[in-house]
Amino acid sequence: MKCIKITCLFILSILFSSLVLQAQSDSATSNKSYFKFSGSYLSNSIYNGRQDSISTPYLTPSIGFYDKSGFYIIGSLSYLSSAKEKRVDLYSFDIGYDFSISKKLTGSVYANKSAYNQTSTAIQSDVKGSGGAVFSYDLNFLQVDAGADIMFANKADIGFNFGLSHAFSFGDQTSVFTLTPAVSTNFSTLHFYEGYTNRKLTKVAKLLNPALVSSVSTTTVDNSKITLMDYEISIPLNYEHQNLGFFITPTFALPQNPIYTTTTTVNKLLNGTQNTFVNNSTPKSEKTLSNSFFVELGFYIKF
Repeated sequence: MKCIKITCLFILSILFSSLVLQAQSDSATSNKSYFKFSGSYLSNSIYNGRQDSISTPYLTPSIGFYDKSGFYIIGSLSYLSSAKEKRVDLYSFDIGYDFSISKKLTGSVYANKSAYNQTSTAIQSDVKGSGGAVFSYDLNFLQVDAGADIMFANKADIGFNFGLSHAFSFGDQTSVFTLTPAVSTNFSTLHFYEGYTNRKLTKVAKLLNPALVSSVSTTTVDNSKITLMDYEISIPLNYEHQNLGFFITPTFALPQNPIYTTTTTVNKLLNGTQNTFVNNSTPKSEKTLSNSFFVELGFYIKF
């Protein structure tokens, strides 16, 4: 709880500082305001190197407004396009502010509100919203990024991420290709995984036993501390011609530190019987971690 309060104060202080820096932030923002419509396809929803046993591909249209001051607001929905299930799986709303402290040091603060379908199998489907900040420092040959987040589920999670990247640009001012090889690492507490496991086990229990009146699962993660979750290697490629752009981001994720869980399940049957089970709910995918590859591709139009 103390860590959460400290992180909240940290993010609030950054929000206040960014407002003070607004008049000094011309170099970090566009010289005009614009709307941006985009559409993307994500081959599989992978969070902190974790994925569900069922592939979760998303088609996501979004629209956003980007003010020349650095303020932006984005709304989107994600349509689950797997072979077995097709539905709108997620509504998302983002708000943020980009700013510049110096020519080399820039930052961003942001907040997100998410609403997942009750039957969603996405690993992060228990997260209802988040807020955070990220800073980037340009070393000319390398860009260094560092960020902190709070994710709000049934319990709050704290996350940290660090990354290194370098952009290579080809073309002119009206038509340019940008290739940005990057490596990053993610750290987080693990309450999001407890909620995900509860949702999945309750869904499975009701499918296997129609006689259930209710099934309530309570999952605890053996390690409640901040944990190294994964390393990620990505090579985003972006092409922009005037107000039209295309992008593709292949990513290779290497998960670290298995998440071990214990679940207590209380089942109530139609005849009034109540059964309680305690079991090791650690999935096979966590006992034998495996690397994963996913791709996001799409387009955008500015107007």
